[in-house]
Amino acid sequence: MKPFSALLKILTSIAGILLMLFGIAIAPLPGPMGVPFFMFGLILLLRSSVWVKRRFVRLSRRFPKLVGPVRAMLRPGAKVVALMWLSTLRMERHILGRRLRFMNRIRQEFKAILGMRFSRRRWQPAAA
Repeated sequence: MKPFSALLKILTSIAGILLMLFGIAIAPLPGPMGVPFFMFGLILLLRSSVWVKRRFVRLSRRFPKLVGPVRAMLRPGAKVVALMWLSTLRMERHILGRRLRFMNRIRQEFKAILGMRFSRRRWQPAAA
């Protein structure tokens, strides 16, 4: 039984590394398609390697703002799309000037296309 579990851990680690590399390779393509592959590979690595878990915990303690969104996405039942959107907005705010930011404008245009307006309490149909 032990040789089989060791082989399974090695195969899981290799699959995790390959998925992470694939996620990094397709990250420059339009859209956030690299993120799910990277996250799934990280999950496989964290499940199969104690060393990776220790490094991840150290990194999350040393750089909480950087690793925090990743930890939030790894939680069971995480709202990955919402977390990716918030991380994208935060990154855009740090990189681009106020006039060059476009993600919030895209969101506003998308809401206008849907014919909805956002209230803090709930989505309501736009007044005609």
